[in-house]
Amino acid sequence: SILGSVFGFVTSDVVEKIGILREYRNSEVSEKYITIQSMIEHEVETKTTNSKKKASGARTLLRLHRALEFTARLMMDLNTADDHEKMSHITKTAYDDTLAHHHPWLIRKGVHVAVYTLPTRKHFLEKLKMDDAEKAKDLLAKVSDYQKEIFVITENIYTKEKLHDLP
Repeated sequence: SILGSVFGFVTSDVVEKIGILREYRNSEVSEKYITIQSMIEHEVETKTTNSKKKASGARTLLRLHRALEFTARLMMDLNTADDHEKMSHITKTAYDDTLAHHHPWLIRKGVHVAVYTLPTRKHFLEKLKMDDAEKAKDLLAKVSDYQKEIFVITENIYTKEKLHDLP
């Protein structure tokens, strides 16, 4: 993996959460899970956002939503960093400002240790086959902007329905 094997657990967590959402999309109430808005509306109406039996779509998406905030921030910071800046510093800062707020101390410390295996920004971009610095900056800015746009839309839905504190 480009971000190192230490981030394998992050990838598997995202894959697991997408799998949960796919299960809802393939369930007998799949029509309620076509959009984020319809999913939230359905789960709020049926009072299943905080289900103890199965992770709700709202709860599952909230975790992915938080990860999106982190990756948007990481892409933005990668765009503005210089080539010799360490990915460990860029990643730690983005993590501390976003996802860390939702993790217990032990997880935060584990992430801080894990990021030290990451290369410099320049080496990271080379691994992504981004040799043209201007194209890389443009792509990172676009990715970050799109991620932020999706984040804001979803954030507003969760704020409106007061769902930020799902367990």
